[in-house]
Amino acid sequence: MTHEEALLQKRVLRKQVVARRKELSRSFRTKASAIVCARFYEEKAFQAANTIFAYASMPEEVQLDALLQKCLACRKRVVLPLITGKGIMEAVELPSLDSLVVGSFGIRTVDPLRQHAVPASEIDCIVIPGAAFTEKGDRLGLGGGYYDRYMAEKAPQAKRIALTFDCLVIPAIPMEWHDQRVETILTEKRRIHVARK
Repeated sequence: MTHEEALLQKRVLRKQVVARRKELSRSFRTKASAIVCARFYEEKAFQAANTIFAYASMPEEVQLDALLQKCLACRKRVVLPLITGKGIMEAVELPSLDSLVVGSFGIRTVDPLRQHAVPASEIDCIVIPGAAFTEKGDRLGLGGGYYDRYMAEKAPQAKRIALTFDCLVIPAIPMEWHDQRVETILTEKRRIHVARK
């Protein structure tokens, strides 16, 4: 498969799964998110981590505000992504939920006046967003390549955990050499562990 063919297949698939995600009711998302987050707290990767890279969720995603609050309450350092260039992101510390402001692409980020960069080498666990996943740990991102680059080049040591709705675990995703896989997928129905290759 050529790079162009893979891109086209990903684009079509992304459109389908994003539409599927939007069809989920708010009440389902709220209930399912609570179950998924509870599973995350049981993970050894969460319990052992000092620094957790997460993200401020969008309305259609698994809702993570309670998870961010729980991590902070457990005295864990929480870092969020900050886009610093095309395909490039860094990690900035989240001091508290009230430090979040709406940034580029409508994504909530830490207030620029309160941003403090954290080296990627200090991250123990990454909570990874995605449009869809497979049971083999394959991930369909949202098209920017930010997480693939960050995981591969900056934080290869971090445990990789995806929190998603079970309907977004699909049979196959076209993967290219640079696409990064996740190690654990948590949904409202199950825990899928994938050994890192």
